Amino acid sequence: MSTRESIASRDTELLRSAPGLTAVQPTARPASQSGFLRLLAKSRALKLIYLLGDVLALTLAHMVAFRAVQSLFHVPLSGLNPFEYHRFYIPFFAVLLYFFDGYKSPELRRPEQELERSWKAVVISFLGLVLFNFVVFRSEVFSRYLLVCWFLTSYVFLVGVRFAFRAIQERLWRAGLMRRRAVLVGSAEGLRDYQQLLSIQRHRGYDVAGAILVPESGPGGSEPQFENTLNVPILGSLDRWQDCLTSASADLLIVAYPAVAGTGEWVANLLWRCRQRKIDVQLYSGVLATANLNYEIDEYAGSLRFYAQPRWSLMLQRALKRVADLVLGFIGSVFTLLITPIIGVLIKFEDRGPIFYRSPYVRPDGQDGYYLKFRTMRVDADQVLNRDPEMLKAFLVQHKLTNDPRVTRIGRILRKYSLDEFPSFFSILRGDISLVGPRTITQAQRPNYGALLPKLLSVKPGLTGFWQVMGRQTTSYDDKVRLDMFYIDHWSIWLDVLIIFKTFWVVVRAEGAY
Repeated sequence: MSTRESIASRDTELLRSAPGLTAVQPTARPASQSGFLRLLAKSRALKLIYLLGDVLALTLAHMVAFRAVQSLFHVPLSGLNPFEYHRFYIPFFAVLLYFFDGYKSPELRRPEQELERSWKAVVISFLGLVLFNFVVFRSEVFSRYLLVCWFLTSYVFLVGVRFAFRAIQERLWRAGLMRRRAVLVGSAEGLRDYQQLLSIQRHRGYDVAGAILVPESGPGGSEPQFENTLNVPILGSLDRWQDCLTSASADLLIVAYPAVAGTGEWVANLLWRCRQRKIDVQLYSGVLATANLNYEIDEYAGSLRFYAQPRWSLMLQRALKRVADLVLGFIGSVFTLLITPIIGVLIKFEDRGPIFYRSPYVRPDGQDGYYLKFRTMRVDADQVLNRDPEMLKAFLVQHKLTNDPRVTRIGRILRKYSLDEFPSFFSILRGDISLVGPRTITQAQRPNYGALLPKLLSVKPGLTGFWQVMGRQTTSYDDKVRLDMFYIDHWSIWLDVLIIFKTFWVVVRAEGAY
């Protein structure tokens, strides 16, 4: 199991709270499951399921591409499938996906990693098949239309099947099935940091059976004196960790504590013993959790070498991000022009105030900028807020009111389905803000970020972002800050693609909107 995938492991609903508060609910021993479901919870069984799903997806993609090319271009059968070509390239694709780590811990992989690896595997497979076709089947008649159509349908079917498996796996997890049992080992500080990391990801992977607390001075130190703010059962002392694993029926050990003197030999011994017992081990490091870097493991030197992503890759991804802003900004602007007369009449009919509201935000240079929104509040909204001390106090804490009396009737509808945000597409098209990015803040909100403010202002804010699709208005303000920092640390074009699709789903379902 790779370190990066361990750190990006699926969150559990039991690990969702702010640090220092109740973080993990004590869990009882899981309900009895059939032998088949216990088998499916194993990593090897999941790899086999994903492999069979990929073969199914590629077979369906081939069938669709075959029929489409035959119907649209009237290519003869001899040019569509010489020597039953699909029997070669379907296994070829599965082998390439394996080399791209497509079957390495699929239950722990983040969704954007799924999109990225699937795309890379499809592209390399396509290029490899084109080369193989010109070298080996050069004398055969083979339709290039079929290869191109297969390339397009393969990615769609592959991602569709893989995300269908993820959805099924999540439903089974919610039902208490296919859950792995995990034991946490570490200092109270290390475990709180680990919980904080998982709390912003909203993924599910395992039940926490309990924790083994390590003294801050290391495994050889005195027993820790602490207040159990983690709210998990303390299973025992560190010297009895193997008995604790057995009593908890756990098959996963998560080690999370700051690096201190004297821990290297102990961790090495732990890894060796867990390997003998066929128990997976995850090592958490706060450094690895925030570093958006590539890495290599040197087993001989026992070290990790970090290096930045290739400059061309970052430039290409940033260019794709700007192209997406231009295309979607143009489409959104056209749609805004079409709906403005209708929404404008409804706003005017209710209180005869202005249709648009100039929403202020802090630009990356620290100065004020403005973007348009459809007005959803009363014209005298600021006066109403200032006249009510309790309302003003609640607003200054959260910068949002759950049942805001200043919001108009049409405004509530616009907010529920995010229609009030559509004029912002004009700013996206101009390049003032991006479609996806950290949320915009006002000058009054700057102190809430403290030392993280320069990091926030280092990137262009977005109309939608990670915190909107991971809880929207249901998250606390501190969680919003952490979600924005997570997005900046882990940004990729694939994460933006995932957020765009999730945004559409969240808006349609009106989740967490008020």
